[in-house]
Amino acid sequence: MSPFAKYRTRTVVLLGLLTFIFACTIGTPAAQQQPAFDPTRAALELEATAMSLQVTQAALQNQPAAPAAPTQAPVQAVTVVVQPTAAPAQPTAVPPTANPAENMPEFEDWMKDASILVFEDIAGDYGVYRYVPIALNGMGLSYIDEADALGRFKDALLTNGPRGEGWDLIIAAKELRTDLQGEFYEYLNDAITNGSSVILEEWAMDSLGNGKLSLLTGRCGVAFDRDWRGNDIEDTVIYAVNGSHRAHHYPNEGLSLTRVTGYWLWTDLGDRMRLAPGGDATPLWSLYGKANGGDIVAVSCIDDRFIIQTYATHSYAQDRIVPVWQNYIYSTLRARYDYLVAHR
Repeated sequence: MSPFAKYRTRTVVLLGLLTFIFACTIGTPAAQQQPAFDPTRAALELEATAMSLQVTQAALQNQPAAPAAPTQAPVQAVTVVVQPTAAPAQPTAVPPTANPAENMPEFEDWMKDASILVFEDIAGDYGVYRYVPIALNGMGLSYIDEADALGRFKDALLTNGPRGEGWDLIIAAKELRTDLQGEFYEYLNDAITNGSSVILEEWAMDSLGNGKLSLLTGRCGVAFDRDWRGNDIEDTVIYAVNGSHRAHHYPNEGLSLTRVTGYWLWTDLGDRMRLAPGGDATPLWSLYGKANGGDIVAVSCIDDRFIIQTYATHSYAQDRIVPVWQNYIYSTLRARYDYLVAHR
Protein backbone atom coordinates (compact mmCIF):
# COMPACT_ATOMS: atom_id res chain seq x y z
CA MET A 1 0.00 0.00 0.00
CA SER A 2 1.34 3.53 -0.82
CA PRO A 3 2.30 5.96 2.01
CA PHE A 4 -0.50 8.37 1.08
CA ALA A 5 -3.07 5.61 1.32
CA LYS A 6 -1.71 4.58 4.73
CA TYR A 7 -1.91 8.18 6.05
CA ARG A 8 -5.47 8.62 4.84
CA THR A 9 -6.54 5.46 6.55
CA ARG A 10 -4.94 6.49 9.85
CA THR A 11 -6.66 9.89 9.78
CA VAL A 12 -10.05 8.36 9.17
CA VAL A 13 -9.57 6.02 12.15
CA LEU A 14 -8.56 8.83 14.54
CA LEU A 15 -11.52 10.97 13.56
CA GLY A 16 -13.79 8.06 14.13
CA LEU A 17 -12.43 7.50 17.64
CA LEU A 18 -12.77 11.20 18.60
CA THR A 19 -16.33 11.23 17.43
CA PHE A 20 -17.02 8.12 19.49
CA ILE A 21 -15.54 9.68 22.66
CA PHE A 22 -17.46 12.95 22.31
CA ALA A 23 -20.66 11.12 21.72
CA CYS A 24 -20.21 9.10 24.88
CA THR A 25 -19.55 12.25 26.96
CA ILE A 26 -22.56 14.15 25.71
CA GLY A 27 -24.95 11.25 26.03
CA THR A 28 -24.15 10.42 29.73
CA PRO A 29 -27.04 11.26 32.24
CA ALA A 30 -26.51 14.24 34.46
CA ALA A 31 -27.22 12.38 37.64
CA GLN A 32 -24.02 10.50 37.44
CA GLN A 33 -20.93 12.61 38.08
CA GLN A 34 -18.45 12.02 35.30
CA PRO A 35 -14.87 13.10 35.56
CA ALA A 36 -14.11 16.34 33.81
CA PHE A 37 -12.88 16.01 30.27
CA ASP A 38 -9.13 16.24 30.04
CA PRO A 39 -8.16 17.06 26.50
CA THR A 40 -4.51 16.18 27.04
CA ARG A 41 -5.39 12.81 28.36
CA ALA A 42 -7.82 12.23 25.50
CA ALA A 43 -5.17 13.09 22.97
CA LEU A 44 -2.71 10.68 24.59
CA GLU A 45 -5.23 7.90 24.60
CA LEU A 46 -6.16 8.61 21.02
CA GLU A 47 -2.49 8.53 20.02
CA ALA A 48 -1.99 5.26 21.92
CA THR A 49 -4.98 3.78 20.21
CA ALA A 50 -3.71 4.89 16.83
CA MET A 51 -0.32 3.39 17.56
CA SER A 52 -1.97 0.17 18.58
CA LEU A 53 -3.88 0.11 15.33
CA GLN A 54 -0.67 0.72 13.41
CA VAL A 55 1.07 -2.14 15.19
CA THR A 56 -1.87 -4.39 14.49
CA GLN A 57 -1.99 -3.38 10.84
CA ALA A 58 1.79 -3.86 10.45
CA ALA A 59 1.52 -7.25 12.06
CA LEU A 60 -1.19 -8.19 9.66
CA GLN A 61 0.88 -6.97 6.71
CA ASN A 62 3.99 -8.82 7.87
CA GLN A 63 2.22 -12.12 8.23
CA PRO A 64 3.47 -14.59 5.68
CA ALA A 65 1.22 -14.70 2.75
CA ALA A 66 -0.98 -17.68 2.61
CA PRO A 67 0.58 -20.25 0.35
CA ALA A 68 -0.74 -19.74 -3.09
CA ALA A 69 -2.79 -22.47 -4.45
CA PRO A 70 -0.55 -24.62 -6.55
CA THR A 71 -0.67 -23.47 -10.08
CA GLN A 72 -1.42 -26.34 -12.35
CA ALA A 73 1.11 -26.62 -15.08
CA PRO A 74 -0.42 -25.89 -18.40
CA VAL A 75 -1.36 -29.01 -20.23
CA GLN A 76 0.81 -29.39 -23.22
CA ALA A 77 -1.04 -30.40 -26.30
CA VAL A 78 0.44 -33.62 -27.54
CA THR A 79 -0.25 -34.68 -31.01
CA VAL A 80 -0.42 -38.41 -31.10
CA VAL A 81 0.49 -39.72 -34.45
CA VAL A 82 -1.13 -43.02 -34.90
CA GLN A 83 1.03 -45.05 -37.11
CA PRO A 84 -0.85 -47.29 -39.44
CA THR A 85 -0.52 -50.84 -38.42
CA ALA A 86 2.18 -52.31 -40.57
CA ALA A 87 0.96 -55.04 -42.77
CA PRO A 88 2.74 -58.31 -42.33
CA ALA A 89 5.91 -58.33 -44.37
CA GLN A 90 5.30 -59.97 -47.66
CA PRO A 91 8.05 -62.07 -49.13
CA THR A 92 9.92 -60.08 -51.72
CA ALA A 93 9.10 -61.38 -55.10
CA VAL A 94 12.28 -62.48 -56.80
CA PRO A 95 12.11 -61.42 -60.42
CA PRO A 96 12.77 -64.20 -62.80
CA THR A 97 16.32 -64.34 -63.96
CA ALA A 98 16.49 -62.23 -67.05
CA ASN A 99 17.56 -64.07 -70.11
CA PRO A 100 20.45 -62.02 -71.51
CA ALA A 101 19.36 -63.04 -74.99
CA GLU A 102 16.20 -60.98 -74.46
CA ASN A 103 18.37 -57.86 -74.61
CA MET A 104 19.71 -58.81 -77.99
CA PRO A 105 18.05 -59.40 -81.31
CA GLU A 106 17.61 -62.90 -82.57
CA PHE A 107 20.82 -64.38 -83.91
CA GLU A 108 19.78 -64.22 -87.54
CA ASP A 109 19.00 -60.51 -87.20
CA TRP A 110 22.14 -59.82 -85.18
CA MET A 111 24.29 -61.61 -87.75
CA LYS A 112 23.18 -59.22 -90.50
CA ASP A 113 24.66 -56.34 -88.54
CA ALA A 114 27.79 -58.14 -87.33
CA SER A 115 31.15 -56.40 -87.73
CA ILE A 116 33.34 -58.52 -89.99
CA LEU A 117 36.91 -57.76 -91.03
CA VAL A 118 38.39 -59.55 -94.06
CA PHE A 119 41.97 -60.05 -95.18
CA GLU A 120 42.37 -62.31 -98.21
CA ASP A 121 45.72 -62.15 -99.93
CA ILE A 122 44.56 -64.12 -102.98
CA ALA A 123 43.22 -60.73 -104.08
CA GLY A 124 46.72 -60.24 -105.45
CA ASP A 125 46.13 -63.00 -107.99
CA TYR A 126 43.85 -61.51 -110.62
CA GLY A 127 43.42 -64.84 -112.35
CA VAL A 128 41.08 -66.32 -109.71
CA TYR A 129 37.92 -65.38 -107.91
CA ARG A 130 38.00 -64.41 -104.29
CA TYR A 131 35.84 -66.97 -102.51
CA VAL A 132 35.58 -65.34 -99.09
CA PRO A 133 33.69 -62.23 -100.33
CA ILE A 134 31.53 -64.49 -102.50
CA ALA A 135 30.61 -66.50 -99.40
CA LEU A 136 29.81 -63.38 -97.37
CA ASN A 137 27.80 -61.79 -100.16
CA GLY A 138 25.83 -64.99 -100.55
CA MET A 139 24.84 -64.77 -96.88
CA GLY A 140 23.80 -61.14 -97.19
CA LEU A 141 26.43 -59.99 -94.71
CA SER A 142 28.29 -56.69 -94.68
CA TYR A 143 32.03 -56.55 -94.03
CA ILE A 144 35.16 -54.44 -94.18
CA ASP A 145 37.36 -55.79 -96.97
CA GLU A 146 41.05 -55.01 -96.74
CA ALA A 147 41.81 -57.45 -99.58
CA ASP A 148 45.59 -58.07 -99.49
CA ALA A 149 46.53 -54.73 -97.88
CA LEU A 150 48.44 -55.96 -94.87
CA GLY A 151 49.02 -52.49 -93.42
CA ARG A 152 45.35 -51.55 -93.53
CA PHE A 153 44.45 -54.92 -92.08
CA LYS A 154 46.78 -54.26 -89.15
CA ASP A 155 45.31 -50.82 -88.57
CA ALA A 156 41.79 -52.24 -88.60
CA LEU A 157 42.77 -54.97 -86.13
CA LEU A 158 44.02 -52.37 -83.70
CA THR A 159 40.86 -50.26 -83.85
CA ASN A 160 38.92 -52.74 -81.73
CA GLY A 161 36.08 -52.80 -84.22
CA PRO A 162 33.72 -50.11 -85.52
CA ARG A 163 31.72 -50.03 -82.27
CA GLY A 164 34.70 -50.27 -79.95
CA GLU A 165 33.56 -53.68 -78.69
CA GLY A 166 35.88 -55.82 -80.76
CA TRP A 167 35.25 -57.28 -84.19
CA ASP A 168 32.56 -59.93 -84.28
CA LEU A 169 34.54 -61.93 -86.83
CA ILE A 170 38.02 -61.59 -88.28
CA ILE A 171 38.92 -63.58 -91.37
CA ALA A 172 42.61 -63.94 -92.20
CA ALA A 173 42.94 -66.00 -95.38
CA LYS A 174 46.65 -66.07 -96.22
CA GLU A 175 46.47 -68.49 -99.11
CA LEU A 176 48.92 -66.61 -101.35
CA ARG A 177 51.78 -67.11 -98.88
CA THR A 178 52.16 -63.49 -97.82
CA ASP A 179 53.89 -62.04 -94.81
CA LEU A 180 50.98 -62.33 -92.40
CA GLN A 181 52.89 -63.74 -89.47
CA GLY A 182 54.63 -62.75 -86.25
CA GLU A 183 52.80 -59.80 -84.66
CA PHE A 184 49.60 -60.59 -86.54
CA TYR A 185 49.22 -63.80 -84.59
CA GLU A 186 49.45 -61.71 -81.44
CA TYR A 187 46.71 -59.41 -82.68
CA LEU A 188 44.49 -62.34 -83.57
CA ASN A 189 45.15 -64.01 -80.23
CA ASP A 190 44.30 -60.80 -78.38
CA ALA A 191 41.10 -60.48 -80.39
CA ILE A 192 40.02 -63.98 -79.38
CA THR A 193 40.86 -63.24 -75.76
CA ASN A 194 38.58 -60.21 -75.96
CA GLY A 195 35.70 -62.25 -77.36
CA SER A 196 36.06 -61.96 -81.12
CA SER A 197 35.80 -64.92 -83.46
CA VAL A 198 38.59 -65.68 -85.93
CA ILE A 199 38.95 -67.85 -89.03
CA LEU A 200 42.55 -68.39 -90.07
CA GLU A 201 43.76 -70.02 -93.25
CA GLU A 202 47.33 -71.05 -92.47
CA TRP A 203 49.71 -73.02 -94.70
CA ALA A 204 53.07 -72.44 -92.98
CA MET A 205 52.80 -74.31 -89.68
CA ASP A 206 55.93 -76.23 -90.61
CA SER A 207 57.98 -73.04 -90.46
CA LEU A 208 55.95 -70.87 -88.08
CA GLY A 209 54.42 -73.39 -85.71
CA ASN A 210 56.97 -72.83 -82.97
CA GLY A 211 56.77 -69.06 -83.18
CA LYS A 212 53.95 -66.72 -82.29
CA LEU A 213 51.53 -68.89 -84.19
CA SER A 214 51.72 -71.20 -81.18
CA LEU A 215 49.78 -68.58 -79.20
CA LEU A 216 46.78 -69.67 -81.23
CA THR A 217 47.47 -73.35 -81.81
CA GLY A 218 48.50 -73.93 -78.19
CA ARG A 219 45.24 -72.66 -76.70
CA CYS A 220 43.32 -74.39 -79.46
CA GLY A 221 44.83 -77.79 -78.74
CA VAL A 222 46.53 -78.64 -82.03
CA ALA A 223 50.12 -78.91 -83.16
CA PHE A 224 51.99 -79.25 -86.40
CA ASP A 225 52.33 -82.89 -87.47
CA ARG A 226 53.92 -82.87 -90.91
CA ASP A 227 54.05 -81.00 -94.16
CA TRP A 228 51.49 -81.71 -96.86
CA ARG A 229 52.72 -82.08 -100.41
CA GLY A 230 51.47 -84.02 -103.38
CA ASN A 231 51.79 -84.47 -107.10
CA ASP A 232 48.56 -86.36 -107.59
CA ILE A 233 45.33 -84.43 -107.66
CA GLU A 234 43.77 -87.06 -105.44
CA ASP A 235 46.24 -86.10 -102.75
CA THR A 236 44.21 -82.97 -102.10
CA VAL A 237 40.89 -84.69 -101.37
CA ILE A 238 39.73 -84.23 -97.76
CA TYR A 239 36.76 -85.59 -95.80
CA ALA A 240 34.48 -84.42 -93.06
CA VAL A 241 35.38 -85.80 -89.65
CA ASN A 242 32.42 -87.17 -87.70
CA GLY A 243 30.05 -84.71 -89.34
CA SER A 244 28.11 -83.82 -86.18
CA HIS A 245 29.53 -80.32 -85.71
CA ARG A 246 27.32 -77.41 -86.77
CA ALA A 247 30.05 -76.29 -89.16
CA HIS A 248 29.00 -79.28 -91.25
CA HIS A 249 25.29 -78.41 -91.26
CA TYR A 250 24.48 -74.68 -90.97
CA PRO A 251 23.47 -73.05 -93.14
CA ASN A 252 24.49 -75.63 -95.72
CA GLU A 253 24.08 -79.40 -95.64
CA GLY A 254 25.79 -82.08 -97.71
CA LEU A 255 29.26 -80.57 -97.75
CA SER A 256 31.91 -82.37 -99.75
CA LEU A 257 35.46 -81.44 -100.69
CA THR A 258 36.14 -84.24 -103.11
CA ARG A 259 35.99 -82.05 -106.20
CA VAL A 260 39.47 -80.66 -106.44
CA THR A 261 41.15 -78.24 -108.84
CA GLY A 262 44.86 -78.99 -108.52
CA TYR A 263 45.57 -75.25 -108.11
CA TRP A 264 48.44 -75.89 -105.70
CA LEU A 265 49.76 -79.17 -107.05
CA TRP A 266 53.55 -79.49 -107.23
CA THR A 267 53.86 -77.00 -104.42
CA ASP A 268 53.07 -76.85 -100.75
CA LEU A 269 49.47 -78.00 -100.32
CA GLY A 270 49.39 -76.98 -96.68
CA ASP A 271 50.06 -78.74 -93.38
CA ARG A 272 48.73 -81.65 -91.41
CA MET A 273 47.85 -81.17 -87.74
CA ARG A 274 47.42 -83.44 -84.79
CA LEU A 275 45.50 -82.96 -81.59
CA ALA A 276 47.51 -81.76 -78.60
CA PRO A 277 46.77 -81.34 -74.88
CA GLY A 278 45.53 -78.06 -73.55
CA GLY A 279 42.64 -77.18 -75.82
CA ASP A 280 39.16 -78.11 -76.95
CA ALA A 281 39.80 -78.63 -80.65
CA THR A 282 37.09 -80.47 -82.59
CA PRO A 283 38.40 -81.88 -85.91
CA LEU A 284 36.34 -80.83 -88.91
CA TRP A 285 38.24 -82.12 -91.94
CA SER A 286 41.10 -84.54 -92.51
CA LEU A 287 42.77 -86.36 -95.36
CA TYR A 288 41.14 -89.67 -94.52
CA GLY A 289 38.07 -88.70 -92.53
CA LYS A 290 39.66 -89.76 -89.27
CA ALA A 291 40.67 -87.71 -86.23
CA ASN A 292 42.93 -90.16 -84.45
CA GLY A 293 45.94 -89.66 -86.69
CA GLY A 294 48.02 -86.76 -87.80
CA ASP A 295 46.14 -85.84 -90.93
CA ILE A 296 43.76 -83.18 -89.61
CA VAL A 297 43.46 -80.09 -91.79
CA ALA A 298 40.72 -78.08 -90.05
CA VAL A 299 39.50 -77.76 -86.47
CA SER A 300 37.10 -75.63 -84.47
CA CYS A 301 38.15 -74.62 -80.95
CA ILE A 302 38.09 -72.06 -78.15
CA ASP A 303 34.35 -72.46 -77.70
CA ASP A 304 34.00 -72.53 -81.49
CA ARG A 305 35.24 -68.96 -81.79
CA PHE A 306 38.34 -70.03 -83.67
CA ILE A 307 38.60 -72.13 -86.82
CA ILE A 308 41.95 -72.87 -88.36
CA GLN A 309 42.30 -74.58 -91.70
CA THR A 310 45.63 -75.70 -93.11
CA TYR A 311 44.45 -76.51 -96.62
CA ALA A 312 44.29 -74.02 -99.51
CA THR A 313 40.87 -72.68 -100.40
CA HIS A 314 41.45 -72.70 -104.17
CA SER A 315 42.36 -76.37 -104.18
CA TYR A 316 38.60 -77.02 -104.29
CA ALA A 317 35.86 -76.11 -106.71
CA GLN A 318 33.92 -72.92 -106.00
CA ASP A 319 30.58 -74.68 -105.63
CA ARG A 320 32.14 -76.91 -102.94
CA ILE A 321 34.35 -74.55 -101.01
CA VAL A 322 32.05 -71.51 -100.81
CA PRO A 323 29.39 -73.43 -98.80
CA VAL A 324 32.17 -74.61 -96.46
CA TRP A 325 33.26 -71.00 -95.90
CA GLN A 326 29.67 -70.01 -95.27
CA ASN A 327 29.35 -72.68 -92.60
CA TYR A 328 32.59 -71.55 -90.99
CA ILE A 329 31.32 -67.99 -90.96
CA TYR A 330 27.95 -69.00 -89.53
CA SER A 331 29.49 -71.19 -86.81
CA THR A 332 32.02 -68.61 -85.62
CA LEU A 333 29.46 -65.81 -85.65
CA ARG A 334 27.11 -68.00 -83.64
CA ALA A 335 29.90 -68.57 -81.14
CA ARG A 336 30.53 -64.82 -80.96
CA TYR A 337 26.82 -64.19 -80.40
CA ASP A 338 26.73 -66.75 -77.58
CA TYR A 339 29.81 -65.12 -76.06
CA LEU A 340 28.12 -61.72 -76.06
CA VAL A 341 24.96 -63.14 -74.51
CA ALA A 342 26.95 -64.83 -71.76
CA HIS A 343 28.93 -61.67 -70.96
CA ARG A 344 26.10 -59.14 -70.82
